[in-house]
Amino acid sequence: MQKKKFEKRPYLSISIILFSSLLLFPLLTSSSHSAEPIIPDDQTRDRLVAYLRDISDWAVTIELGSGELKIPTKWRTSIFVNSNLARMLIAAYEITGESRYLHEALGWFDRLVALQQKTVTISGDTSGYWGDHNPNKNIYLGDAGTTATALAGAVRFAEGERRSQYLKALHLYANFVRLGTRADPQNKGRGGSEGWIIKQGANAGAIGCGYYRDELSLAPYTISTSVTGASFFSCYYILTGERLYLKIAEDAGRWLMSIRERSGEIPYILHNSRLDQWPLDTMSYVADGMIGLYQRTDDENLRKEMKTSLARSVQWLLNLQNPSGTWGKLRSDDQQRSQGVLNLLVWYYSEISPNPQILNSIRKNYSYFLQPENSTKFGIKELPITTGFVGLGIAEVLTPGITYRLE
Repeated sequence: MQKKKFEKRPYLSISIILFSSLLLFPLLTSSSHSAEPIIPDDQTRDRLVAYLRDISDWAVTIELGSGELKIPTKWRTSIFVNSNLARMLIAAYEITGESRYLHEALGWFDRLVALQQKTVTISGDTSGYWGDHNPNKNIYLGDAGTTATALAGAVRFAEGERRSQYLKALHLYANFVRLGTRADPQNKGRGGSEGWIIKQGANAGAIGCGYYRDELSLAPYTISTSVTGASFFSCYYILTGERLYLKIAEDAGRWLMSIRERSGEIPYILHNSRLDQWPLDTMSYVADGMIGLYQRTDDENLRKEMKTSLARSVQWLLNLQNPSGTWGKLRSDDQQRSQGVLNLLVWYYSEISPNPQILNSIRKNYSYFLQPENSTKFGIKELPITTGFVGLGIAEVLTPGITYRLE
């Protein structure tokens, strides 16, 4: 009996593989006819534009440009929260033409550049980092990567000295990640680093966290690998034309695909541990990095690999979507960052495969937010993390690719 059972296992495995491939096939195949529009009619588009205006007006009202959000102190603000809101405002400016949105966004980025701290690398170069809204707070290359990516997207709207300052800040951050710091820049006795990019072994291409819970953290971190590695460095390649930055981004993308599970989930790996409470948070950040990398790389083999790998992640999201159209548990930390997954679906539908399942998922999601009572329950214009992610997703629905523009 044991022998017969053992002999059947290979056939069972092959059947599972073939079945999985059949499930993915529609997601991997582009339709021969034109894709149905994500937004079905002008009335729905007008409602979505009005929605984006409403939350953009809120971001102006709470004085994002000042750097200190005028909201109850119990709700978190940080460099990444403010930068996501500013990135949303830039997209809203491009969609609506409202110059006050751009003015407010650039006000924040001016403040961000002033917040950057400088240090010296082992080789004697100058590098720069951001503490979390305070020079003495945590140095996380996840939060900083989100921030630097948003700043890179603002460069095209900056002129003269402002543009020079933005580019200088990005250069110093690139140096910090690549070349590190001679000593603990905050003088907390945690030591220096020759950089946070892992160059050898199974984790080559991954990027560490920075400093985590009062320790130097050089081990792979999923979020920083995506938003600093794949996203920021692919942006910086476009801004500078230097291919060494593109290679960093491509290596980061390959590492992210290497840890993808068969289900399509990307695990949250931090400081030599796997944490399972933030699967949607993780996918949101991974989506941001992978979309940016796909748009900026000229390696067609890598692009093909990304299409295949991310098809599983798209299917994973379709399977996990709530009946309401959202993902995750209402108001949980994971859900506050969950709406970044909408960008992945919009990108996949627009660029890879106009599959009706994906279209239905996208429409179901944005329809949820067009009901005022749902927005209130979700925390829109109350929770700044949530509001930024939702706004970015709505902008992508309106104009796919708009939040990834660099020129």
